[in-house]
Amino acid sequence: MSDYRGLGFDPVPGDARAVAAAGERCRHQVEVPGPPAGWEGAAAEAFAARLAEMRDELDTARRTMSAAADTLDDWAGTVLANQRRAEELDRRARELRRDIEDADNAVVLASFRGGPEHAAATARLDGLRRELDGVLAGARDLEADHRSAARRVAERLRRLVTGGVEAAGRVPSREEVFGGVVRALTGYSALGSALAGTLLSPPRTAGTPAGGAAAFASALGER
Repeated sequence: MSDYRGLGFDPVPGDARAVAAAGERCRHQVEVPGPPAGWEGAAAEAFAARLAEMRDELDTARRTMSAAADTLDDWAGTVLANQRRAEELDRRARELRRDIEDADNAVVLASFRGGPEHAAATARLDGLRRELDGVLAGARDLEADHRSAARRVAERLRRLVTGGVEAAGRVPSREEVFGGVVRALTGYSALGSALAGTLLSPPRTAGTPAGGAAAFASALGER
């Protein structure tokens, strides 16, 4: 990952691989339970009837998490594309900074001679500085677009996981029968909510230590 020393800041924080991995977690299927061992007759029939009643909740959870996975996959692609653009801008900024340093030295040398040579050296230096300003402005625009896209992704995740939370609340709470479904639904909802919150965190600047929770946050888009 680039340290963006030419730009002086990271306009597009994020780790596309971590985002894609989070999307893969969302694709994990909720397993529909079978009757507990030993249940027969009326008990098994009652179980089947109750499971049929909650099928809509299970379907909602599956659709919700599948849509969340698609959203995260799209965001991973956006992060990659934005980072490629940021790296291009950073390379150009580094080149310009080197050229500016050389041009600044040339102005100092030309100042002893004066006349047209000094004027030309000064004009070249001014031109390089303007070009660098343009590159940095482009990076700031990219950062603004990246943050705006992250907010949209976060909002979409929040809308999606609302259905998962509601679905989990309607599933019976009997641990020995439906506990696995409840844990799956609430776990997915918590994952989606955490991802949405992460995407809205403040941006990371170049050089900020990335460890533990901070690293995970930056991997998902912004911190």
